[in-house]
Amino acid sequence: MAFQRIGILSIGEMGYHWARLLANHGIEVLTCLKDRSEVTCKRAENAGIRSVPSLERLVSESDLIVSVVVPFAAGRVASKVAKALIKVGKKDFFYLDANAISPMTVRGIEENLSRSQANFIDGCIIGSATKLNKGTVIYVSGPGAEQMLALEQFGFSVRVLGPDIGQASAFKIVYAGLTKGLQGLFVELLIGARKFGLLGEILKQYDESFPGLPGKVGQSIAALPVHAGRRAEEMVELSQTFRHYGLKAVMAPATRKVLKSIASLNVGKASEVGAREGGLLETVELFFQQGLLREKGKGENNKANLT
Repeated sequence: MAFQRIGILSIGEMGYHWARLLANHGIEVLTCLKDRSEVTCKRAENAGIRSVPSLERLVSESDLIVSVVVPFAAGRVASKVAKALIKVGKKDFFYLDANAISPMTVRGIEENLSRSQANFIDGCIIGSATKLNKGTVIYVSGPGAEQMLALEQFGFSVRVLGPDIGQASAFKIVYAGLTKGLQGLFVELLIGARKFGLLGEILKQYDESFPGLPGKVGQSIAALPVHAGRRAEEMVELSQTFRHYGLKAVMAPATRKVLKSIASLNVGKASEVGAREGGLLETVELFFQQGLLREKGKGENNKANLT
């Protein structure tokens, strides 16, 4: 399948970098910015994306739509696209859901889109938005998953997991349990180390014991001021999936609590160019100063009281 025009919903950090990579390979990228924020509109402009006034126009002019929205919006967005497809009668259309959602959620989306005769692809993104052509991998599954291999000519790395809808989404949330779990654990421990005046020392020991791990986790922690809310939603999807299959998630709900607490601080500022600001130490200090994990009326002891 040769994709000439690709629609992206929506233009967050991931959508921005998808658009930039596609545009660099001569692909026209479209989106619908109706009712979107000023920052999102500016981000789309900076990425060279052409905005159309409605979803009907978007599906009419696109060969493929890639959905990269927050987990809780995935079903709603797909439903709107399905209605637009039925309205315009578009055929031979591909819809790639690349969100961090449960297999149950993705099967519901497939069922919705199947009424519009869209070719639905279950997908997920493993890796950083800024490294889409440098190590990040797009995993896909479903009857038409092989069609997404066409994206490799635009610099993406694509791997087909299998023929079943739900395989890619299950793969993503299990992987997300590790990455977000590490983020939540590191934040909790580093806040404690900061309280005890041992932050530099513990990071050094972590790196000696687990070479490279603090640096990798630290990069993702620096994005939490903006993305903690979305990542908390991923832990909900993971917990629901385990419950659906007769398993009880323990770590995922705990990780969600930490991420949700970070999101409630409201200290993030979205970038107009899909960039991240600050590093690990700055982020931990920000969280500490904002009172993250602090119990009211407690924790005022100094270092001398620790023994």
